[in-house]
Amino acid sequence: MRSVPKTLHAYLELVRYPLFAIPIVATLPGTVLGTHEYGWSWRAPVALLTALLGYFAGMIKNDYFHRAQDDIANPRRPIPSGRVRPADAMKLASGLYITCIALGFAMHWKAGLLVLVLIALSHAYNAFLKMRGVWGSLSLPLGIALLSVFGAVCVSGRVPHLVWFAFGATFLYDFGTHVTSTFKDIDRDAALGVTTTPLQLGRRAALTASTVATLAAFVVASVPLLLGQNPYYAVWIGVAFAATVVTRVPLLRCQTERNGYVALEGAMIAAILLFPALMGAVMSFQMSAAVILSLLVTTLYLLRTSKQEV
Repeated sequence: MRSVPKTLHAYLELVRYPLFAIPIVATLPGTVLGTHEYGWSWRAPVALLTALLGYFAGMIKNDYFHRAQDDIANPRRPIPSGRVRPADAMKLASGLYITCIALGFAMHWKAGLLVLVLIALSHAYNAFLKMRGVWGSLSLPLGIALLSVFGAVCVSGRVPHLVWFAFGATFLYDFGTHVTSTFKDIDRDAALGVTTTPLQLGRRAALTASTVATLAAFVVASVPLLLGQNPYYAVWIGVAFAATVVTRVPLLRCQTERNGYVALEGAMIAAILLFPALMGAVMSFQMSAAVILSLLVTTLYLLRTSKQEV
């Protein structure tokens, strides 16, 4: 019989806990902008919790549906290593999804419906779109980007116009990230017969699409500056852009798995800076810095101490 700490650690690995900040920063623009326009309510923190639980459920479903490939490529992961049974993983993911649905409808009927859409997207991605090349690279970012809309709908039932800029920037940036992230496993995916965007379109074409989408993301995120919004949020856009360039250039020059990992690490850092940047349009720079930097530092600490492949 396994000890409770070891079992708990196995489940934490299963949900890829070092990445907890991603659904939070993707949801924050919607909750903050919606709260600013319609007033504070208990729904704001619950929206963030719901996004986090749904993200964890998606990670579990990913490992459940791709356990056959992990038996070969990632035998140390919780399911192939036998630390978590597939049936138990499915039960946990289903329980988390049910919880998300209940919380969504408790906040607003529109939020509940959007939870159903997000669950459908997550299931479609994990069950088959992930192995369908560009369709996988489009569906996952769409789900992540919709979290900003979800956050706004939760607190107000409406979507402030600035949220759509956050949606567009998040979708474009995450699309670019998804494409580049597949380079870290490109040889392994080819050997296993997994179709990723670079293998489907060709490495150069995939990198071109990724680069164009990434640059477009920063343009979209910057448009509110032209509309007279608080200029201080541009700091996060600038730092995210620098982190992206520094870590993406090696991959553009030489498409190796090592450079793919570097690009992915840079993209995660940049995402934590870029995704919530627009909340800085309605809150003080000090407050946005406290939120963003605390999430960034915690993520970096967990990534370094867990040594978990993400």
